[in-house]
Amino acid sequence: MNKSITNRTTSQGAKTDHSPLVDFMRAIYPLGKKAGQYIIQNSFRKKIIKGKYLLKPGEFCAHYYYIHKGVLRAFIKEGKKEITTWINPENEITTSIRSMSRREPSLEYIQVMENSDLYVMSFESLQKMYALFPEMNIVVRILLEEYYAASEERSYISRLPSAEKRYRHFIASRPELVNRIPLKYVASYLGMSEETLSRLRGKKSM
Repeated sequence: MNKSITNRTTSQGAKTDHSPLVDFMRAIYPLGKKAGQYIIQNSFRKKIIKGKYLLKPGEFCAHYYYIHKGVLRAFIKEGKKEITTWINPENEITTSIRSMSRREPSLEYIQVMENSDLYVMSFESLQKMYALFPEMNIVVRILLEEYYAASEERSYISRLPSAEKRYRHFIASRPELVNRIPLKYVASYLGMSEETLSRLRGKKSM
């Protein structure tokens, strides 16, 4: 989701009921002042540098991450080979949903691709929000619909028969990522070698 986010403060520097995470959610569905205050009180900002990990296999994921700035990717390993499963830029909320919902060790890595500015909320805090603020159930339903569609998109790309069709679909559907992510990660996401992807990029520029 691409929403314009602004972090606002009072003239004294104290936080109001606005933050990038609150504004992101309010752009999806109206939230009351108390819900906004709850989000601020139960979330925290995390700045993390490129290359660091938010999660590794065997660890339990306990947080949701709103990407205010930066890019995250998830991947699994087969031997020495990395297989990128998703790449998310700004204005996305992401997590390891299997680890989170099933309360089981993660099978994937979540890595920071650019210096990133994240807003973090725990699984428990979000669960409490559902009971305290009924409108949050609508926000989360809309988000789930959005991310289920994104999951279908990834499944669709992986089933396209040719590398060229997968790449063309990627640049049509995710143009904001084309020049931000190293080729090897894009190639991994698209299920092709880096050499094949380089050839396709060169062909397109001719």
